[in-house]
Amino acid sequence: MKKLDIKKIENFLYRHNVTFDNVTTEVEILDTSKCAKTGCLYEHLRWGDAFVVVYSICDRNSFADASEYLLQLSKLKLPSYYTTLLLGNKRDLDHSRQISVNDGHELSFHYSCQFYEVSAAENYAGVSLAFQSMLREARSAQLLRALPIRRKLGVNSVSKALGNIFGKNNNNKSDRKKRPSLSI
Repeated sequence: MKKLDIKKIENFLYRHNVTFDNVTTEVEILDTSKCAKTGCLYEHLRWGDAFVVVYSICDRNSFADASEYLLQLSKLKLPSYYTTLLLGNKRDLDHSRQISVNDGHELSFHYSCQFYEVSAAENYAGVSLAFQSMLREARSAQLLRALPIRRKLGVNSVSKALGNIFGKNNNNKSDRKKRPSLSI
């Protein structure tokens, strides 16, 4: 993960080593909940490899904020390379629910991110499962980003390459180029 100016945000940065799937991963979590009011959120969005957007199922305003955060992330990052988790919290307070499970699913589908509803107060297992799933996907995305970028061949470049391989009717042998090899 990328490094930050830790002195500047040390009250909002949490570090933890997580072991699952027989792999230990150092996780740095930056709590940006205080940044939303101070306007420093945009600066920190470029830092992460994965993002967790949390809202309360009992608070329509927090869901609207979550939707805005996802919009900002979608403008800043490529969703296929960066993992995002939409996390509905306070599942134990279903009697006070203002946001349906379907609303959470629709928002996560719209922004191509994972979605879980959990109760941090009642059960750590749900939170752990959501984070492990997100970290697994983030690891895969890191591996994809590390792969060399392959150039897609257009019709003209394939036609030109095939012409070079099989040669053109050219009687002047001195003008002939060596035939390159091509694997498709």
